[in-house]
Amino acid sequence: MNGERPASGRVRRTSLGALALTGASALRLTLQFALLPILARLIGPAGYGLVALAMPFILFANVLADGGMSYALGRRKEVGRELESTVFWLAGGIGAALALICCAAAWPMAAILRQPALPPLIMALSPIMLMNGLTAASNGRIIREGRFGTFAVGDLISTVVSATVAVLAALRGLGAWSLVAQQLTLWICKLAWVTFAGKARIGLAFRPREAVELLRFGLHTIGATLADFVSRNVDALIVGGVLGTTSLGYYAMAYQIVRVPDMLISGPLYLYIFTAVSRTAHDAGPRALQDLAASALRLGSAALAPLFCGLALTADLAVPLVLGEKWIAAIAPLRWLAGAGFFFCICSIVATTLMGLGRTALQLRLSLTLGATTIVVVAAAARLGLVRVAVALAAGMGGACALYVARLAAALKVGVAALAASFAPALAGCAAMTAALIGLRTVLAPMNPNPAAEFALLVAAGAVVYGAVILAIGRRRLREDLRAFGRAQSERPADAASVPETLASVA
Repeated sequence: MNGERPASGRVRRTSLGALALTGASALRLTLQFALLPILARLIGPAGYGLVALAMPFILFANVLADGGMSYALGRRKEVGRELESTVFWLAGGIGAALALICCAAAWPMAAILRQPALPPLIMALSPIMLMNGLTAASNGRIIREGRFGTFAVGDLISTVVSATVAVLAALRGLGAWSLVAQQLTLWICKLAWVTFAGKARIGLAFRPREAVELLRFGLHTIGATLADFVSRNVDALIVGGVLGTTSLGYYAMAYQIVRVPDMLISGPLYLYIFTAVSRTAHDAGPRALQDLAASALRLGSAALAPLFCGLALTADLAVPLVLGEKWIAAIAPLRWLAGAGFFFCICSIVATTLMGLGRTALQLRLSLTLGATTIVVVAAAARLGLVRVAVALAAGMGGACALYVARLAAALKVGVAALAASFAPALAGCAAMTAALIGLRTVLAPMNPNPAAEFALLVAAGAVVYGAVILAIGRRRLREDLRAFGRAQSERPADAASVPETLASVA
């Protein structure tokens, strides 16, 4: 009985933390949606495009800033003070070095892209790498202890403060620099909160040998994350370089909207999947891992599919209402990017499952494939215009998603059809929702309804139809999936070094 109570408490804390993180994401995105029309009108497509051109350099370097050690540290059963201190100083040093490299590379990159206003923006954003590196030890402790609610609070604080700064700066006519101020404020708040709440035991100890195992795990993770970064950001560089910053502004805005469902659900979902799979991999057999992987895909697709599908179906109403008439050119790319966004999310769920299994080498190979696919399809379509780029990206990501699922099935020694069947509830729900919304719009068209009222009606109708279908065909299965994850959270975390050995029977 005594052993069950801590396990039950851990399940409750982890589950509530994941729910809190989802709720925080919803509140954060609500605030961002309220902020988006204000900034879109005050800054305009050209300003958005300029910052969208600068951010990939910062984000690329930022992936390296913690040495991949946050998740590796989070997978350890026990972590001593010396290891946490070493991670803190090592990741901080990596972040500082990357910030200096970005500053040095700013001018050459601006010359290549023929954007003279770019270097000051990159240099101003470079401290983000240092701040990210300094959070590694605290992030690892929070993940290891399943305190996802801590991340939720930090997200809310940083979003509210940074949004306020961005609006005040935009009202003063600072243009693109308003977005720079927003990013810097966001990371300052994150660093302050995570350091305070993480309670990592930081001292003067610095013993790199203590972090060797973490770095081994982290190198594959970094490589996979970098490749994933390329797949999500290189398209902006290609579009901006070929079509200019104004076209990139439309594309970046459409892509930012597509990321909303991902940020709303996927972040908490990925953390929940990672911890559940890590704990199951330590003690459970192949069948339990197969079932958990299928549950992850079923829950993820059921939660994300209606958001992307609904976005594509209502883009022509949502863009003018939210952003204004100057953003009409973003509608067509947005429709197709919604499909690409869904496939990206499924690939991320598979990658998170592989990381929890300790299969970081496979995760790296898949991420490299995803990045290469993005480069090829976007580069091939860029000169044909924004819409063709979005169509090509959606098709390419669909193919990459199929490959991800097939490789996960092979790693778990389960049939591809068994994992593919996990998408059935989401597919049925989206088919019904699409038919209902197209029919409703056909009926409403002769009435010439108010766009805002029509949009609200479509959202409500889509939610009702999708929810009814999901409940009718998948209620029991989805409930069992949630219970399976709850049981997995009760298992003790796996040691980073031991996980690959325990997977010998399924890898």
